[in-house]
Amino acid sequence: MRFAALAISTLIVILPASAQQQAAPDSAPNMAEITTYQQGLQAMADQLPELAVSRFQEAYKISGLEDAQNREILYRLTEAQVRANQPEDALKTLKSKFFDNHPERNFWLAQAYAAQGKYLEAIEYFQALDKASIHHDAATLSLASLQLALGFENEAIDSFLQARTSKDIVTKLKASAILSEIYLRNGKLENAKKMIASIPEGEKSDILKQLLDAKLAYANKEYTDAIAKYSILFENEQNIHPRLYQIALLGLADARHAAGLDQEAIDALITFVDERQDTPILLPIFERLSAWHPSPLSDNSPFYLQLQKWAGRDTQNSAILSPQRDSEFIVPPLPRAATLQSVSDKLRSTALYYYAKHTAALDSPGALTKAQFDFSAFRLANPLHPLFGSSILETAKIELQLKQKLAALQTLRTLATMVKKQQVSLSLEAKSKAGFIAGLLSVEAEDYSDALTAFELATKSNNEKVAKLATINAGLAALRSANLAAFDAQKEKIEDKDIRTQLDLEKALWLAHQKHENAREALYNFLLKNPDHPRAVDARIALASICATQSPLDPVLCTALLDTVKGNSLTEKQFTEFSRTSYQLAELKQDWPTAIQATQSFLDKYSSSDDAAEFRLRQGIALYRNGEHNKARQLLVKIALDQPSSPLVPFCYYYAGTAARLEGTPQALKESIDLFEKVVTTNSSLSTEARIQQARILLDVNRTEEAKISLNEVYDPSSSSSQQREIGVLLATALHTQGSEDSGQYAKAVAVYDQLLKHPSLPLAWSNQIHYMKGQTLESMGEDEAALNSYYIVINRENIDTTEGQQEWKWFYQCAFKAIALLEKNKNYRAAVAVAKKVASYGGPETESYQKRARALEMEHMIWE
Repeated sequence: MRFAALAISTLIVILPASAQQQAAPDSAPNMAEITTYQQGLQAMADQLPELAVSRFQEAYKISGLEDAQNREILYRLTEAQVRANQPEDALKTLKSKFFDNHPERNFWLAQAYAAQGKYLEAIEYFQALDKASIHHDAATLSLASLQLALGFENEAIDSFLQARTSKDIVTKLKASAILSEIYLRNGKLENAKKMIASIPEGEKSDILKQLLDAKLAYANKEYTDAIAKYSILFENEQNIHPRLYQIALLGLADARHAAGLDQEAIDALITFVDERQDTPILLPIFERLSAWHPSPLSDNSPFYLQLQKWAGRDTQNSAILSPQRDSEFIVPPLPRAATLQSVSDKLRSTALYYYAKHTAALDSPGALTKAQFDFSAFRLANPLHPLFGSSILETAKIELQLKQKLAALQTLRTLATMVKKQQVSLSLEAKSKAGFIAGLLSVEAEDYSDALTAFELATKSNNEKVAKLATINAGLAALRSANLAAFDAQKEKIEDKDIRTQLDLEKALWLAHQKHENAREALYNFLLKNPDHPRAVDARIALASICATQSPLDPVLCTALLDTVKGNSLTEKQFTEFSRTSYQLAELKQDWPTAIQATQSFLDKYSSSDDAAEFRLRQGIALYRNGEHNKARQLLVKIALDQPSSPLVPFCYYYAGTAARLEGTPQALKESIDLFEKVVTTNSSLSTEARIQQARILLDVNRTEEAKISLNEVYDPSSSSSQQREIGVLLATALHTQGSEDSGQYAKAVAVYDQLLKHPSLPLAWSNQIHYMKGQTLESMGEDEAALNSYYIVINRENIDTTEGQQEWKWFYQCAFKAIALLEKNKNYRAAVAVAKKVASYGGPETESYQKRARALEMEHMIWE
């Protein structure tokens, strides 16, 4: 069976309480003395199982532990691995000899299989768990939750009813509450009433009773009363559990609709979807929106336009996926600027289904064909979506409307086969069409390797135009995938001379973009053969750029090429490249006024362009090279020059350099570097300090390599002096900066930070700062978990001798901010709340703001314990 309907981002099963609260069997004495084990428990309590894993693993490495202690550590490690969504590792841990005949082995096997998505296996192990297990209650609730998520509602109800027989009051209450929700959702109000009555008086039971009253009012067709009762719940929505909130939201919408307030109901649901795009009730909301809008929709109906926007089929986005294009080039030869995605994948895919469905109902030419295309695109992009099967049925309906009876029959047979065997069988032509659409979608996702594979499949189409377009774009996809052999092979299949010429140009431009050694020759040969080609200007600008930036430099040819280009006739993209190359030529000639003029010309014309920031930076560099000195620097330098043998010379140059740095203009910074260099070469008591200050400025003005070389000359990893600490941090910063162009430098920066962290008696402020900077570097490497670990060491005060009661706040809060941001980025909102509360618990100057942050996260993501 298909499990597409499961909306599981974390384990659906109900895990036991945190490791700090839940006692494990066979717990050995003296575990409190194992620091890494205790830190692992702390990380578990903070909802950070990924960090707990490494700490438990370190604890397990300790030699001389008793079997009971090892079993306890591995037991916790298994729980952490399951919670951290590392089920494969958890299964390996469970194979340890310490788990032989372990009474809870089945429980954790079930959890691991559930985390792998093997829900039926998980159900088996939950059902096989001994009733005497300490986790039997948790297993019963987990079993019921899985059954409910998989659509086995009757079995789930039986399991929840079994959980209600538990002696544990918490388990009993959880089961009763969820059963109440199920009965309320299904309209079984008498059952819900009995279940709610069994729940002790309190906030949860009060809300359930209010929901029941609202449901009863609706059932009795007292719609105005139902609306009022539901509305009261939303006045204090922060107290409503997410599932109850969802029931209330749908109930209020239904009541408004029944009362004839359709637009009010629709507007509220659309607002909710916009704010909470991944809500579990997205499908029932869309069913209502789709049913309540006037039918049939027109292409100007507000709801249709909203669907179009959510689905990414509005004017701004539709060109990429449209099969009709003015140009035969679908794959963009060069990367385009990244765009922010404001619609979640879940909302986009669901909206696309309904957009296609309503498109098919439009009374306009081509609507059915467009709907067919969108349903195909929906299935290709969302093979596990719960509406996948429905989309095939809708496609069959469209084919019948188009009198494509054989096609409809084949579609319906395919649907039947998929339902029966979970397979889809497609004809060669269907595969070709699917391949072309898959190629288009891959281009949209900028996955050009997949696009190549898809377009190659489409080249086998019996439709001559489709096969031709597929061949062209297979070649371009190969180019974007850096597969030149595949590009050449596809080009050879094309007989059209003009298209072959265009492909030659695209290859030459791609080589130039990649700074390939063959780019110069390819561009030169293209211009030689095609001097009047409509896109010859692109080739001229690209070749000019190579002449200004790549050896052998040729400023004469560069100037000649740029002189043939008429700036007023260029597109924005061409003018951007022209301006950039003009700057590069001026830079080569050290002609800073001309460089400034080149950047200003671009900014005057395209001040809001995505490339404007780059040209402002280039202009800043040019102005830096063209600056002047202030009177203070002139005076200090004059003293040094007039009295070259005076012992004051190093001090004059040092403070002149400091003044220049504080003045801050490009030229002042340049002179400051030179002035500090004079101090460095004097070998005075100020030389090392001057080198440190010089390095700071070199880093500020992006002369990173010079800073690195200078710092390496004096860096001594074996020394733990405060001055060496500063040198090390600056060196690591330089390495980090170079990591954007050479990723190997990031690892070197991390190595320096690790050396610094080994310094004995490292002041806490420095320790916190270094952990913060190390975390920043790890984030740049894409190592989010390692970065989080670095921040968490500070937040959890693992780098503090707690007996001294010391604390530092600046870098501590920096680490806290970054850790919470990382957790939010990775959608681990519960951990973000836990960390925010931990930070607030230390009583620092920002306690109140972190308390508010924790509360805001709870409110935004509806998190309640």
